[in-house]
Amino acid sequence: MIFRAAAAPGRGRQPNMQNQQGRQLILNFPARPEYSFDNFVVSEGSRFAVDAARRIASGGALPYHSLYLYGGEHLGKTHLLIAIGNRVAQTFPDKQILYVPCEEFVRQIDNGEEAASLSALRIAGADCFLLDDVDRIAGRLAAQEKLYFIYNALTEGKKIIVFTGRQAPDLLTGAESYLTSRLRWGMTAGIQPIDDATTAKIIQKLGRDVGLEIPGKVIDYLLTRVPRDFTSIRDCVTRIDRESYQQKQKVSLKLAKAALGLF
Repeated sequence: MIFRAAAAPGRGRQPNMQNQQGRQLILNFPARPEYSFDNFVVSEGSRFAVDAARRIASGGALPYHSLYLYGGEHLGKTHLLIAIGNRVAQTFPDKQILYVPCEEFVRQIDNGEEAASLSALRIAGADCFLLDDVDRIAGRLAAQEKLYFIYNALTEGKKIIVFTGRQAPDLLTGAESYLTSRLRWGMTAGIQPIDDATTAKIIQKLGRDVGLEIPGKVIDYLLTRVPRDFTSIRDCVTRIDRESYQQKQKVSLKLAKAALGLF
């Protein structure tokens, strides 16, 4: 689900902007309320990253002004990134917060749209700048140079900058050393694949969210079948929910196998 942001108190309404790939620029926070800290199931492999995200969103005194969250696909990096924006907006309604997918950042610069679009986003004047999938900047020299200057300007102004990427900053390929050195300046926090205990909690929570009771023996079975990423887990629960609704039956091992095509 994608929730369109409502206007925050004390600020004029600005629409979210959507690029050709369907990723949204979020110019107005709070946004997408499903992306909150309370709605993030913490595992041992994500505990440090969640704590770092909460701390940088708190507005308290920290020895760093940037945070780099890294990990594999569908492990919750975007969730935490937008949760930071939501928490900052809720705590400090007057702060300007910008969420930008990196592919959109690169596209605008490559297409010569910087003057019209990036200035409209007011990145240089942002209190909190959230850049998703920064590794997509690999090999794009103009975008890397622009990001380098943005990083310097925002850190000098003691603003918050948060990045996500699939690799740690020192492992980014196709990135210039002057940029990776900046990405390493702040706090870095990795998110590891979800463990069994957390996967079970996520299955239970997603089930409860749609009014579905999933027995323990079904969860134990799913742990041997479901990939350890949120998208796969959510798809699994959605298919079981649909099968339960269509058959008008409670969830059982037989029903779950039928829903997933596992016999």
